[in-house]
Amino acid sequence: MSGRASSTLFTVGTLLRHAQDAGAAVRLLVSGVWLDGTIVGADGLGVVLDDGELQVLVRLDAIVAVSFSRAQIDAAEGGAEDDQARTAWGSERAPIEAGPVGG
Repeated sequence: MSGRASSTLFTVGTLLRHAQDAGAAVRLLVSGVWLDGTIVGADGLGVVLDDGELQVLVRLDAIVAVSFSRAQIDAAEGGAEDDQARTAWGSERAPIEAGPVGG
């Protein structure tokens, strides 16, 4: 670690929002299984993932990890010139946040 403090907080919702904005394919780790597809819908509780054949609703609180191609995100952003641009993605859009779960 560099010892430098950072105010950037990366969440599943932040990464999902950037992938959705870019139309990037994602991989979501849910219950030990990787699910692949493109996010076609999202709200405060989950995302709808489309793999070209099936659509699946995934609850945000069930996602352990998110993976996507940085090249796809950079291409949608017009190409990141430096590490700061790549880290922040230059987006002002809020993350997809998990809301309260009611019974």
